[in-house]
Amino acid sequence: MRVRLRLGTLLMALGLLPALLSGCASLARHHEAMLVLGDLSAGSEESRLKRRTEAPRREGVEYVRRGRAYRADVYHPLEPRRGSLILVHGFTEQGRRDPRLVALARTLGRVGFRVMVPELDGLRDYSISTREVQAIVDAVHYATRTGSQAPSHTALAAVSFAVGPTLIAAMDQEVASAVSFVVAVGGYYDMTDLLRYVTTGEDRGGSAREAPPPQREARWAVLMSQLHWLEDAQDRALLESIARRRLTDPESSVRDEARRLGPSGSALYELVTNEDPGRIEALIDKLPPALVKELEALDPSRQPLDRLHARLVLIHGPQDRVIPISHSRRLRDALPQGQARLFETQALQHVAVSPDWRDGWGLWRALVHVLALGEDKGEDE
Repeated sequence: MRVRLRLGTLLMALGLLPALLSGCASLARHHEAMLVLGDLSAGSEESRLKRRTEAPRREGVEYVRRGRAYRADVYHPLEPRRGSLILVHGFTEQGRRDPRLVALARTLGRVGFRVMVPELDGLRDYSISTREVQAIVDAVHYATRTGSQAPSHTALAAVSFAVGPTLIAAMDQEVASAVSFVVAVGGYYDMTDLLRYVTTGEDRGGSAREAPPPQREARWAVLMSQLHWLEDAQDRALLESIARRRLTDPESSVRDEARRLGPSGSALYELVTNEDPGRIEALIDKLPPALVKELEALDPSRQPLDRLHARLVLIHGPQDRVIPISHSRRLRDALPQGQARLFETQALQHVAVSPDWRDGWGLWRALVHVLALGEDKGEDE
């Protein structure tokens, strides 16, 4: 607690001068960002933000668009002053009701965002595909065009592997003009280089900067996310068994299961167990055509980025061991100057906030910027 208080005092002192120079609204925003940071660090425990504000009211909604049925939670703030924000969850079997996601939605609701959290089946059962892109497009349409009080714009926020589908949805011509800004936390830019890093540890997009070694679990999460593209039911069952066993015990022998795989299952298994960076492209080419097509469709580096109208807020930890920070740096550099801002912070352990607020300065600056964009200010902070 003392560490948190000391860092909190330091951040307030450092932020006070520019806030005073830019006016009372900016000063209040800087203070709110401190409260948000404290609440994120506190999790379900008590915080200053919880004591000072009312929790948003959660409403479960169902909606249908062009025959596609969805469920979502909408968090209504007591004082809606920062517009609408769609929060896209990452891989979690609990979906929109994951306690961490609920806590984040409530925190954002406490500072005036109307937060919508759609249920995304592919991110819930590890079967991510372009279906999630369509679901996010439909969520934007619902949030901005349903009801007499619907806002004309909404923001999007996503973490980790959900960043790719979210960015691609934000570029969809049907809703691009309705997305005001996108917050991407620990996201990827180049799918091929992501697979290269996760499986071999080489961060080809990182130039001379050396990335930390990848987490062992990441390759098995990637494997599970693509099983649904295999036509052979036995291959799917065998690979799911392999992935779950290795997630539980990284040293577990899976040789017997691997020997029973068919051609498509073997190709996918060979990709995720490969340790040679130079073989990645060739191994991807050996995958089933439907899977290759989906990987390309979910790759932001292959998309026409000039279709992105929204401002982009990138938040990434330099020591991320799931997705290297080079992906956020490359995405920022691929967009016109000023459209994207990257906040690098040691306070993130991939997408989780460090409990000791280590390097909270970078995350605090990112929060100040997001709060300003929510007010449609967008000033540099």
